[in-house]
Amino acid sequence: MKKHSSFRSRVVALLLVLFAAAFLLPASRTGSSVLYMLAAAVPGVILLLLFLPAGLFSLDRPSLSSALSLCGFGMLAAVYISPDESLSQGMRCIAALFFLAFAVVLVRAFRPSVPSAVLPALCGLGIISCPLWFPSVTFSMAEGGMALLLFAVAAFLSLRQYLPALAASLGGTLLLLLGRDYGSAVVWGLVSVLVFWTGSDSLLWSGISLVSSAGLFGILTGFVLPVSDAAPAMLSRIAAMPLIPPETIVEESAGFGSPESLYFLFGEQYGLILLFCALLLLIALLIRGASLALHTRKSFHASLSLGIVLLLGLRAFLFLAAAAGLLPVAPGAFPFLTSSAPDLFAHFFLLGLLSGVSARNDADLEEDARLAMLAH
Repeated sequence: MKKHSSFRSRVVALLLVLFAAAFLLPASRTGSSVLYMLAAAVPGVILLLLFLPAGLFSLDRPSLSSALSLCGFGMLAAVYISPDESLSQGMRCIAALFFLAFAVVLVRAFRPSVPSAVLPALCGLGIISCPLWFPSVTFSMAEGGMALLLFAVAAFLSLRQYLPALAASLGGTLLLLLGRDYGSAVVWGLVSVLVFWTGSDSLLWSGISLVSSAGLFGILTGFVLPVSDAAPAMLSRIAAMPLIPPETIVEESAGFGSPESLYFLFGEQYGLILLFCALLLLIALLIRGASLALHTRKSFHASLSLGIVLLLGLRAFLFLAAAAGLLPVAPGAFPFLTSSAPDLFAHFFLLGLLSGVSARNDADLEEDARLAMLAH
């Protein structure tokens, strides 16, 4: 245990030094007071979150450190474009922490029941349907809607309420398809089918879920997903990225403001090697989530953890595949490395759900140890 703690402390110390140096270097060149402030604030906030509230709110340190590092990369991506935008990205990350804390409390206090599962299902469907009712809304809230739907489906499955779980799954897929968010529809369709297959004890209901989802896609898309015009442009940006940080910075004309731009800006400013490191951080978070799913006792927590891993993992896979031109859909946002506040809030909400499951696992282990002591 001490070896793991020592190794983790060294990794955290290395991250703090790297982020401080990454902000100090451009600050010394430009003399920006904002960057000097970020050079102290970013390592300080990471240190605070990993050591003080983690024990108070039972936050999961391994997954939290990966997510915070990805958020730090997002802030670094905007440094040479606009220090003020880098600060704004940091404020979005700070605001997202409220959703993290709420999710932790929600999982720890939640007791699955039909009424308590219906509420997040209705909220999730309502959020996903917003583009249909308000076409003027320019930002996507699909990530938050899918997170709530996943919570509801996991609760229904733990109660063996297969019909409501199927209705929530198909309702989310239908609304995403009607809203022409085909990438999110693909992600949610796969997540719901896989969670249904692993969380239900019925092979019949698993087959019904698979056939129903496939039928929706076939009917509403004609078996062919619309081609995204952005794919060739994104592929050319990736192909032009250097392996290591270039000597000259990327001009502002490279483009900033779209949810996926932080990912491309980070690669253009710091090279493909560090961009690959960002992918490794997400993989580490997914492995941690899969480990929690395997070691939890309750089916609700297992289905929830598995769904979170699938939701974040498939979203990242869709982003990379669409950016490489392999899938004809819009890429959406890369987990935690996005300038979209609703997407960032949803990602931290999912992270909080994982931390809640981790806290429940720790409580179960402590209870086992207490009972073992009493038995002896």
